[in-house]
Amino acid sequence: MEEELFRVVLKGYGPGKGQYYIEKDFAELFKLPVEKVKTLFKATPKVLKENLTSAQAEKYLAAIKGTGADCEIESNRFDLSGLSLE
Repeated sequence: MEEELFRVVLKGYGPGKGQYYIEKDFAELFKLPVEKVKTLFKATPKVLKENLTSAQAEKYLAAIKGTGADCEIESNRFDLSGLSLE
């Protein structure tokens, strides 16, 4: 049986910390320009990493939440992103 894989999804800004500081800390964590991080937060929800083991996903989740951002882990098992009602 194959191991279940997960994705980490950025949901936006978390509570208790200003947007500027969340963006700054997120940019430092991933070594990105702050302007790119601002654009990323405007496009939420956004998948940051895919095909991770549970342990890897938990590690990313903890690091991202440490910046003050809101994110969650989702299973890759039910990927409905390619479906359309049109």
